[in-house]
Amino acid sequence: MKNKKQPNIKHTINYIRTQFEKENYKLIEQEYVGAHTKMAYVCLNGHKHKINWANWSQGKRCPYCYGNVKLTLEFLKKEFDKDGYVLLSRHYIGNKQKLDYICPNGHKHGMEWVSWKNGHRCPTCAGNVPYKIEFIKEEFEKEGYKLLTDFYANSKQKLDYICPADHLSSISFTGWRLGQRCNTCAHIKMSAAGHWNWQGGISCEPYCQDWTRAYKEYIKERDGYKCLNPYCNSKNPNDLTVHHIDYNKKACGPENLITVCRSCNAKANYDRDWHTMWYQIIINKRYSENHV
Repeated sequence: MKNKKQPNIKHTINYIRTQFEKENYKLIEQEYVGAHTKMAYVCLNGHKHKINWANWSQGKRCPYCYGNVKLTLEFLKKEFDKDGYVLLSRHYIGNKQKLDYICPNGHKHGMEWVSWKNGHRCPTCAGNVPYKIEFIKEEFEKEGYKLLTDFYANSKQKLDYICPADHLSSISFTGWRLGQRCNTCAHIKMSAAGHWNWQGGISCEPYCQDWTRAYKEYIKERDGYKCLNPYCNSKNPNDLTVHHIDYNKKACGPENLITVCRSCNAKANYDRDWHTMWYQIIINKRYSENHV
């Protein structure tokens, strides 16, 4: 017995629209005429084109996404503009051509359309190109900083600078790109007049001239290389530092210094009057005046 030939099914516009939506395509047409009538759509990447149902059923999709059409300069400009890039090239030859552009952060580069389509963007923003000292200097100057270092080795190198408030310090370019700026300015802002921790700005003053690594080592040795706070509960009590009991960095006499762990040193920023008295008692009790 011969199989009967299946009758051709007349698709509806709603059925076709559903098939397009399954792949995030938006069908613009309001009616369906036939399998070979082209229908306008917008693909998932925002490209507007036309396709007939016969080709769609065979697996064909947006020719822009698959590089099956000759691109125009106007199309490329729109694609770059979607990501805030400005296309500088005045003509387009083919997908191997380097297209000049300026990224949203002002970096100028060139890129092939194939690379753009595969998701590549500005290499400077992505940190994929070696920086030049001239570029870094321009980045600092944009925010009123004066770069003093005249060479650039790598992203971990400390770069000396003078901030807009004339503070001299250093920072790695990685830190700069992450938004870090002048530590002194940040400290002053956090401890400004009116803040509970304001001490008239003495914490930003330089240390005395005797404040050397050897001198700090001497204080730690004097104190037995341990945190002298009897109530220390730090998880890392051997991470030691030397604390100024009266918080005056210029007063570097042995009687004003005490070895504590970094955790206890941080806690000493709260209730300074109490901590001054507390650590002074410990030093006075531990050492006589003749041996301090």
